[in-house]
Amino acid sequence: MALGARNSFARATSQLKPGDTLTLMSDGVVEARNPSGELFGFDRAAALSTHSADQIARAATSFGQEDEITVLTLAFEPAVASA
Repeated sequence: MALGARNSFARATSQLKPGDTLTLMSDGVVEARNPSGELFGFDRAAALSTHSADQIARAATSFGQEDEITVLTLAFEPAVASA
C-alpha cells in the first residue's frame, strides 16, 4: 500500500437496548475448513450466532481450524443508578 493511501470501509450503526447482545467473529470462523475442503461458512456461523462465544469458537475449531478464531459477545446491560 502506498504511503498516505486510505482504505474505505462500509459503516453501519445500530442502537442497542438493555438485554441486547452483539457477537463479533473473526474471518477464521467462517473460513474454518474441514478435511474434505468444505468451509464452515456464513450459514453455520449464523445458525450458531445465539450460542455463547465459547460454543461458537469450539464448533469452528472442531470443524477444522486453519486460521485464528476469535469470537466476542458483548451484552448491553442497563446502567445502575448510584445512591
